[in-house]
Amino acid sequence: METMPRRPAVPPTARRPGWPVGSELRRPSGADRAGPRRVRREVWGWAAVLLLAVVGQLVLSLLGDAPARRTVDREVRAVLLPGPLDHAWHELAELGHLLGPRVLWVPTVLVLVWVRRWRHLRVYLGTVSVIAAVAVVASHDGAWALRVREGLVGSPDELSLPSWPVLVMAAVSVATVQVLVPPGRARRWGWAAAVGLLVVCTAAAVAQGWTGASAGVVAALSGASAAGLAITLLAPPDRVPVTYRRRVPAHLTLDAERTGRVLAAVRDQLGLPAVALEPYRLDGSAGSTPCRLRLAEGPTEALFGKLYSSTHLRSDRWYKFFRVLRYGRLEDEAPFSSVRRLVEHEDYMLRLLRDGGVQVPEPLGVVEVVPGQEYLLVTELVPDSVELLDSGLPDPVLDDALRQVGRLWVAGAAHRDIKPSNVLARGDRVFLVDVSFGELRPSRWRQSVDLANMLLTLGLGAEPAHVLERARLLFGDGDLAEALATTSSVTVPRQLQRRIHAVRPDLVAELRGLLPSHPRIRVQRWSVRRVLLAVGSAASVVVVAGLVGLDLRAGGLL
Repeated sequence: METMPRRPAVPPTARRPGWPVGSELRRPSGADRAGPRRVRREVWGWAAVLLLAVVGQLVLSLLGDAPARRTVDREVRAVLLPGPLDHAWHELAELGHLLGPRVLWVPTVLVLVWVRRWRHLRVYLGTVSVIAAVAVVASHDGAWALRVREGLVGSPDELSLPSWPVLVMAAVSVATVQVLVPPGRARRWGWAAAVGLLVVCTAAAVAQGWTGASAGVVAALSGASAAGLAITLLAPPDRVPVTYRRRVPAHLTLDAERTGRVLAAVRDQLGLPAVALEPYRLDGSAGSTPCRLRLAEGPTEALFGKLYSSTHLRSDRWYKFFRVLRYGRLEDEAPFSSVRRLVEHEDYMLRLLRDGGVQVPEPLGVVEVVPGQEYLLVTELVPDSVELLDSGLPDPVLDDALRQVGRLWVAGAAHRDIKPSNVLARGDRVFLVDVSFGELRPSRWRQSVDLANMLLTLGLGAEPAHVLERARLLFGDGDLAEALATTSSVTVPRQLQRRIHAVRPDLVAELRGLLPSHPRIRVQRWSVRRVLLAVGSAASVVVVAGLVGLDLRAGGLL
């Protein structure tokens, strides 16, 4: 059999991290080393405005009904109330009182649901509902507001927030611009529209005598800065971009800053002369950011990299949590504790499968891009390879693809994600890639699932009868029938399911019809733990929805 040429691994020169300043004579504390975290300028700006607004609230509380404040408010209202505009201000104020912030936040929620930006939706609803509820509780003199204030701060005294509707409108306006309008010229026009709306609303409230000019300005600054700071911190634009194109959350944006950080880490930690980083085959990955590293020199022009971040860790946890709710506890689907463990697992599985004779890309190492947050797994980029279904599937390719499943069994491992994009062909040789779901010492069920998914993948490009004919050279009819008996929605990867529905919807039935009958192997597992987890999850959703609804109603948003 042709042997794959081995390229030199990581250069032998030692590359050790430096000691933190001031700690040369003691061991590290064990905490993650500080990464290149820089507070965004927007955070400092919103925080400064919020501090200014808080100081303004304190000054207004100290002044109370002082003559100087009354004079300023009276002069401003006199400017806004020339005879012809009196009726216009009255109509505008009544219209604003009737519609309120609903005219902004309800369409915004609908748009966010439509484009499936769930993090923006959660942060937006949480921000506007909490700000509105706090404003109303702090400023109202109703019995329920008095009780809430007394329970929270020990005193029912009313705070100086007479213009809470302006504060709520400011918060909703700023939050709406941040989650709906993309950066650039559109965002600048959005800010102009938000400022114009706040000026008109505040002027109408002042003209009608509902609030003073000083209180209105301070309230507008308070609401706008609180919402702006919350949205910027909880949904950073570099991690949660405002876009209307359908995108996979796992695909990180390879902007200039992140690309430079990754390339510098690769050069420093692996000694590889990486000069460029670009996305690579994104359509086949939903759990990481695959990319191609271009080298300035060396035995190869490019390498393959998988970029993992805390985003992928959260997605992995939620994915496995919902799998437990839907199917019960599945084999080896415990969530990872950190991004480091996630990337270490895939690097380990690559080396384990390689040593066991399975044809996988040569692993070259793990790069720490941002400690505790971003890591890059570097492997060889299999040269001159194509996806399995694009190879034409001659008999040598069919045989080698099935042979890799047999080698998995011999190595005591399972791939767990065999699908068209994860099986590459180069000539007559087949390579398995993306082993992040790999498992050591799997059960017989997991091994049968790998065989079934390989049969289904091959059946998309070759006749099922011919696929089984080649498979019988390596596996018995009992193994093949058992493999097809495990096939269900939980065992077939999503990409493979879509291909089957589009190309050959009856593929599973065709393969089963050519094999001896075998009872279906059930996947569902019920337990007391699963029932309690499902009940607790449903109750948590109801409680959170109820709290958000109460906050929206208390803040006058419903």
